[in-house]
Amino acid sequence: MDVNMGNVLGLVFANMHDTTLGDMTKNRTMGSVMFGGRYRLIDFPLSNMVNSGISEVGVITKSNYQSLLDHLGSAREWDLARKKGGLYILPPFGNVESTLYRGRIEALYGAMSFIKHSRAKYVILSDCDVVTNIDYKPIVAAHIESGADITAEAVLTMIDGSMVLQSICSSPDRLRTSRPV
Repeated sequence: MDVNMGNVLGLVFANMHDTTLGDMTKNRTMGSVMFGGRYRLIDFPLSNMVNSGISEVGVITKSNYQSLLDHLGSAREWDLARKKGGLYILPPFGNVESTLYRGRIEALYGAMSFIKHSRAKYVILSDCDVVTNIDYKPIVAAHIESGADITAEAVLTMIDGSMVLQSICSSPDRLRTSRPV
């Protein structure tokens, strides 16, 4: 199935696991933590989304995000400096009703006006600490083909230590797992 990735909005959570890194995230968001001396953690999900054809990405921030803003700059490095679509920073106080969120659901609620104003039909959510290459096209295609309301991708570790990427599709009336992708 050929998928129009122009119908997909990407959202990256830049602060979801800040407390797990202690001193490293004391003065910066997790998304701006260095990786390999050259990259920041946020580079991986942004590159995955852009390489999959997603041209509209929002970065949900919470606190200490100045170094993240400095790193993202104009978003040219990811080809997201555009008149239509592009990269958007979504701070916790982006609208009158927003407050400092305590978790993922409150963060999404704070970004709801951005999501509603997007023309995208589908939304991909990613944390900033997903350090791997992911092609979202087959995942979106499997989601559309399944007719599910929600599709989650998970890495399952088998008893023998091998790892398998598994799709889990869910609708109110059914839960289905696909063969490993």
